[in-house]
Amino acid sequence: MPEPDFAGLGQAAQAAFRPHFAEVERRSRRRRRRTRAAGVAGLVAVVAVGAGLVWRGLPSDDGAADRIGTLAPPGRLDRTPDFVPTPDPSASARGGTPAPSTVTGRMLAGDLRHLYLRYRDCQGDNCAIRLAASVDGGATWESYPLPVPDNSGVHLRVVAPRTLVAEVETRPRDAEGRIDIRRSEEFWLASNDGGVNWRRTELTEVAAVPETFRPLAWVPNLDGLTVLAADPTTGDVVRLARKVPLHSARVIEDMPAGAGLWVTGWTDRRVGSVREPNGTVSENKVIYSGSAIRVSRDGGRTWRQSVLPEDILAGGNFGAAALAIGDRVAYAVGQLDGELRVYRSEDQGRNWRRTAARAEVGDRMIQAGLRPDGTLLIQVGILAGENPVMFEGLDRGERLREVPVGPGASAVALPDGYAQPGNQDSSGGWLSEDGVRWRYVGPPTIRR
Repeated sequence: MPEPDFAGLGQAAQAAFRPHFAEVERRSRRRRRRTRAAGVAGLVAVVAVGAGLVWRGLPSDDGAADRIGTLAPPGRLDRTPDFVPTPDPSASARGGTPAPSTVTGRMLAGDLRHLYLRYRDCQGDNCAIRLAASVDGGATWESYPLPVPDNSGVHLRVVAPRTLVAEVETRPRDAEGRIDIRRSEEFWLASNDGGVNWRRTELTEVAAVPETFRPLAWVPNLDGLTVLAADPTTGDVVRLARKVPLHSARVIEDMPAGAGLWVTGWTDRRVGSVREPNGTVSENKVIYSGSAIRVSRDGGRTWRQSVLPEDILAGGNFGAAALAIGDRVAYAVGQLDGELRVYRSEDQGRNWRRTAARAEVGDRMIQAGLRPDGTLLIQVGILAGENPVMFEGLDRGERLREVPVGPGASAVALPDGYAQPGNQDSSGGWLSEDGVRWRYVGPPTIRR
């Protein structure tokens, strides 16, 4: 279950912090349609935060006690927060730098008890990178230093209840305070004890990903997508030697062991002109076509590719259609000219058939997932300003019924339940024992 920090992108050298997500969404909207520019259910929620929780301070043995804040509880909640909260209008005006009391990152779960949150503790423009960890479902939290230089970009993944891996990109500054990409370093860390201790781990190239390893989402290189996977026991990370020949592709992570490797992307690209929503024409844009799905059942030694008859996309910077993958049925969901399309596969991604489901959704980001009973859930729009809607698939995706917006469309199966990070404007998370009834867990805050 990923916690994005844009490590590995060249653009990371231009800013020490990611911008507010609403700004990212605004900028990416122009490249989310079929011609995209390259590079650039009922729900029952139970409040599980508020008074009565125990919060522990940060350890003082990491040499930073004089400048590191303490974890403190969030303000008392009189109701369960909205699943898609209205973003703070002042966030974009503040720029990407979080205030000293701001917790950043998204809450990740190894199981219903082990929760993790990567955050930055800042004084001015200098931020220490730390990990908040809970072993009791968010009732209490401990904070641990990450062994990385201040201001580093850290992309955290949880691959088992107590096994974490982190992709790190250091961001050293020059004498004028600007990031010096020439001195930047990239490396991987692994922890087997819930983030208390970390070690460096080297990427190992393999001909096939072991069946027990967990695939990791990875930003594609310019010459193709490299599939990465992590060992849930040790945290060791491997890299598939053979690259996936799809453009702007995305690996589906958080897949259960034995489910194979699934990738969504585009077969073709060309350079041309694109008419923008405001009527202007942009030249020399890379235009993608051929919405494709590749599946490997042998760790990446061999692949089977299917190209959908329509160039549907789900939005975002990478990948084509959104995929919801079950034991027997898989769905590919996206929009074409603002109309929702649903494709279904009943043979592990070999063949896909378009269902009769239709809905006008416009140009909004789409997420898709499955309930434990196999019911398809589709969320259209992820920010309050997009007026999100959620659909439940009926008759194996042949019909759609609108349901209240809530967790489920991007939920991750855990050993003892399900978890879903909060909206991009929230550092909280949602947990469920059965994938139907959800409870909210709020993040700690930083106080000085």
